[in-house]
Amino acid sequence: MSKLIDDLYLPESFFQLTKKIYQGDPNWIPENEEKIRNQFSIENSYFDRSTAKVFVHNKEARLVGFYNPELSIEDESVAYFGFWETVNDAAIASLLFSQFEQWAKEQGASRVYGPINFSTYQNNRLRIDAFEQAPFIDEPYNPSYYPELLTGQGYDIKYKYLTGINQNLPNLVEQLAPSFEMMKKKLDGVFHFEPLNEKVWLENLEKLYPLVDSIFSENFAYTPISWENFKAQCGESFAKKMCPKTSMLVRDNDGEIAAFFITYPDYGSLVNQGGQQEGELLNSTDISFDQHYPLLQQPRLLLAKTTGIAHKYRAYGLFPLMIMKISSAAQTDYEHMAGAMGREDNPSLSIYYKLVADGNKDFVPRNYALYTKSLIDIAGIEEQ
Repeated sequence: MSKLIDDLYLPESFFQLTKKIYQGDPNWIPENEEKIRNQFSIENSYFDRSTAKVFVHNKEARLVGFYNPELSIEDESVAYFGFWETVNDAAIASLLFSQFEQWAKEQGASRVYGPINFSTYQNNRLRIDAFEQAPFIDEPYNPSYYPELLTGQGYDIKYKYLTGINQNLPNLVEQLAPSFEMMKKKLDGVFHFEPLNEKVWLENLEKLYPLVDSIFSENFAYTPISWENFKAQCGESFAKKMCPKTSMLVRDNDGEIAAFFITYPDYGSLVNQGGQQEGELLNSTDISFDQHYPLLQQPRLLLAKTTGIAHKYRAYGLFPLMIMKISSAAQTDYEHMAGAMGREDNPSLSIYYKLVADGNKDFVPRNYALYTKSLIDIAGIEEQ
């Protein structure tokens, strides 16, 4: 049985709240209570160096604060808030965030960011538009009043993120074709592309762990995680979702991993409340490509979800070539394709921006944001 300490205790109201807020919303993907409770056990190696505190206001609002004393962003000690859910009440939001911010100051933080659940390896960011559109697994989804409540508490957007959903794959492939042929000739014999499936991913997991840490260490708000947590978050449950027909592993001529691109179908319709009305509750951790891809209805959406390129190969143009290969391969099994949740200034989005600028009108965007607030003014007021 998992050990708990007071600050990590999750009362029943923690989970009853989300059921209340999203009652009757067919798009909402229910939380996995067992998984979340396990994360809040002190047996989670996250708590070897970090701390957290749960804030719950009756059955109306909740928030969790996270603090890693070793984490500094832009030369500031920071804390995160995550698992934030609330009714539409500014006074309740003010009460909850003032409690969290006071706790964060006491830990030593001078700035806070969020929403981030534990770290950026897990769910983070807030959806800021397209609230009527159903989310895919691990995509931010929240009521439309959340952004206004957050800015009302003095939070500003640090970065925006974008998902661009292309609804005409044949047209996309045709538009990319000239560049595709040029890139293939340029990199022919330099790299070797192979299908990436659950078996290949798990066989290489130990090699991928330091590579992933190195690749993403420069990402904003990145927090390294232990090997145990990496296995838990990126192991079998993660790998079995990926599409083996479009995911890929790239090796150099020495056989070392140069890059990877993980894709998977949008399984949201199988795990959200609307899709589960006629059957037993299906948990997102139980999803597998082999079992559940055949259950998807058209139009089927492929998510170009996560890519990583080793530092020494970033100037070779691997990313656009991988995107072009994925787009071409996807035509057989998908009708739509999306680049998922790229930061607005990420070079990888240059392909999307260029396609739109060149007249492609087949993209439907969804936007998200990561928020921040300085705590220095709060400290200054208290000292006066």
